[in-house]
Amino acid sequence: MSMSTMKKLTVLTLAEDADAIVRKLMKLRCVEIRSTEVGEGALLSAHFDSDGQKAAADSRLRRIREAIPVLNQYTMRKKRLGRSLHRVNADEFLADGRAESAWRTVEKALELCNTLKETEGEITRLQGQRESLRPWLEYDVILSERGTEQSTLILGAFPTGTLPEAVVPMLESAGAHVELVSMDKSGVYASVICHKTNEEAVQRMLAELGFLKASFREIDTTAAVADAEIEGRIAELDADRDRAQEWLHVLAEELDNVEILCDIEETNANAARHLQKLATTKKCAFLEGWIPKFARDAVVDALAEFTCAYDINYPAHDEEPPVLLRNNRFATNFEWVIGMYAYPKYGAFDPTFIMSIFYFVLFGLMFADVGYGLLLTLGCFGGVLLLKPRVGLRRMMLMFGYCGIASIIMGVIFGGWFGDLPTAIMTNMLGLSVNTGVGHFFGSGLWFNPLDDPMTFLILSLGVGAFHLIFGMAIKFVVLCKNGKQAEALCTILPHWVLFLGLIMLVLGMVGDAFSIVSEIGKYVAIVGVVMILLFNGYGRKGIFSRIMGGLGGLYGLINYASDLLSYSRILALGLVAGVIAKVINLITMLGATGAVGFVFMILILLVGHGLNLAINVLGTFVHTSRLQYIEFFGKFYEDGGKPFEPAAVADRYTEIQ
Repeated sequence: MSMSTMKKLTVLTLAEDADAIVRKLMKLRCVEIRSTEVGEGALLSAHFDSDGQKAAADSRLRRIREAIPVLNQYTMRKKRLGRSLHRVNADEFLADGRAESAWRTVEKALELCNTLKETEGEITRLQGQRESLRPWLEYDVILSERGTEQSTLILGAFPTGTLPEAVVPMLESAGAHVELVSMDKSGVYASVICHKTNEEAVQRMLAELGFLKASFREIDTTAAVADAEIEGRIAELDADRDRAQEWLHVLAEELDNVEILCDIEETNANAARHLQKLATTKKCAFLEGWIPKFARDAVVDALAEFTCAYDINYPAHDEEPPVLLRNNRFATNFEWVIGMYAYPKYGAFDPTFIMSIFYFVLFGLMFADVGYGLLLTLGCFGGVLLLKPRVGLRRMMLMFGYCGIASIIMGVIFGGWFGDLPTAIMTNMLGLSVNTGVGHFFGSGLWFNPLDDPMTFLILSLGVGAFHLIFGMAIKFVVLCKNGKQAEALCTILPHWVLFLGLIMLVLGMVGDAFSIVSEIGKYVAIVGVVMILLFNGYGRKGIFSRIMGGLGGLYGLINYASDLLSYSRILALGLVAGVIAKVINLITMLGATGAVGFVFMILILLVGHGLNLAINVLGTFVHTSRLQYIEFFGKFYEDGGKPFEPAAVADRYTEIQ
């Protein structure tokens, strides 16, 4: 509901202490280190040289990340459903030998992985070679033999379906001797011997017959002997593979330490990257960054451990600090929705809390169903408890969990229980009436069912939309007043409110004769609002003509308000879509709900149908609820352009550093 006040941090320290200071600040997770300007015209001429340190850390990190999936394949560690963090003191881990042991595990694991790949490749090659020898196992001639001084020996295969009795006489007529070796679905295998003087004619005839030559130049034995040798070699390779896999099973016992080492090396790489942002001389280093005001004491305590000079002050007028949003536990989970659009400019109004309330209500209206909402809530909250996801995913899951609660509330109000599943069961399976008691509650909810009374739901949707838009204008009014622009707020926003009040009074007059006086008054109030817009909307412009044009532009801009208001009819559309699809699924289910087979069929249709409906409509509701915030609501007051606060931090993929 607020934005943290940022302060600029500058630190001048000995170059030899720069790395330690950066790492200390990374542990605090509350300092964004920015790149210090260097070069001609700047006080300092060069950045801190940590290229070698960063390259070495990146190289080590890359090898560790390659080793972790390998060790994961062979670990006997109990599989974890969610993310589990190792609580470790990094200094102790580096000092007691566990880091060295983990690094040796990484190197050995990668070596064995490469060995396994080479072994698998060799086994595959030898198996292919054995397969090529299979048709020649009964051929008792050395396969690399190519003939004598006067004769030529050709080995190969005729295409499948070749008739030996047809090709043999043809080749013999050309002076060749053909020996059929074997036949299978791949072809007819044969050896062809001819005198060298007839070789060219025989080769030409073989080509015409589709004969494919076989090459066994590396095999200087018979096929049977070569096959036996290859079989023995494959057995040796299988044994080597088994030994490598046994080694990997042993190494996988060190997986926890390898994961810890991964975070440490990632932290090293991040520290080197941040060091590159520092300006330096031969002896000193200069660090600049941003910290939230509330973190000042923690930063001061950390810097007190070093010999350095520092200053913590408010940013200069021409500086643009990063933005850190601070909201309560509920609204914090909606901050990523703001981030998908654009962060508010530093010092501007943070709408996260207000937006989260409207998001909660609009999502519930669009997806008003107790069953779907319950599944969404249990799935998201349960996922957070079981999976223990990282902050970004955790906030997203919690947001959808809260939206599921909104769906449950609205489902009770509007009678959505997996569509009309309870009333469908009562009517088609139990033969009960749904017009009274429990049936009426499930069918119509506490108020009304949008499927039965869509016009009332449309009016409700537009009413919520009107309140949403007016609230956005109210925020703009307050922001202008806080910035000392009270006159602008009164001239550009108040006239629209007067007009809207008059229109609301006119609409009330349509309800019944009891509001006829209200309607009559509303007509004059609306006219006053139009006149005020015409006279005052050109506030700040010079010249009468320019002000009149500004007033006319304000009147023309009412079209945009009407367009924005109609956009909220999508609440009706999304609300009806989910209900209608659910109703169709229930209808199809009831058609087959007879007998044991029908019951199984019913359960299957319910699970698949409602599962798909849930997935599709959660996505659609999320998109359209976000759109109403981004376009209609934010368009009334939002000032974007902020850069999110990104503090330097130690890696925490696998560990919780103590």
